[in-house]
Amino acid sequence: MYSLTEKYRPKKLSECILPLRISNKLENWKRNKPNHLIFYGSAGIGKTSTAIALAEEISKDNYVIINASKDNSVDFINGYFLKLISCGSLVAGKKTIILDEADQLTEKAQTSLRRPLEEFSQICTVIFTFNYDEKIIEPLKSRCFQFNFNISNNDEKNEMKKICKKRLRKIIKREKINISNSELDEVVYQNYPDIRKCINQLELY
Repeated sequence: MYSLTEKYRPKKLSECILPLRISNKLENWKRNKPNHLIFYGSAGIGKTSTAIALAEEISKDNYVIINASKDNSVDFINGYFLKLISCGSLVAGKKTIILDEADQLTEKAQTSLRRPLEEFSQICTVIFTFNYDEKIIEPLKSRCFQFNFNISNNDEKNEMKKICKKRLRKIIKREKINISNSELDEVVYQNYPDIRKCINQLELY
């Protein structure tokens, strides 16, 4: 049985809980896919969900998710990853590789990524997701478009809370969850901006 977070994971970019400053730019990016992407910010804020939803749209049946907290060595990058990014595909269009938790890559592994990112950018898009921006080397950042998923001001935070609450209400209705408006407000108040925790909390009602 799937958890609610997995069951309601976004299938396309428009379903992601994102501020306009991110969603608008990503919609524009989709037209030409001119560069690789970096999504960073605190845990549970939607980085990986957005990466997967985007991959579903641009590389349906042609994307790979790598857990970089596990596969993080220079040998892995120069071996399996290099073969993955460089080989063609039977499916039309560019391949997408999601390097999740990429801040766990060793410095040598990050350094060895620089050349492949440039050399194979026409056939493969790489999306890096991570929490800690300071752990990523500058040469790697310079080869990507960077998106900070953290909410930086009150206006954006209030707007995002509304969007989050609207999504939670849809889940509540579909799952027939017995929760009051005040309880829902409390769930959002205690857990936002960790959207994953907000959804997980609904399982307790």
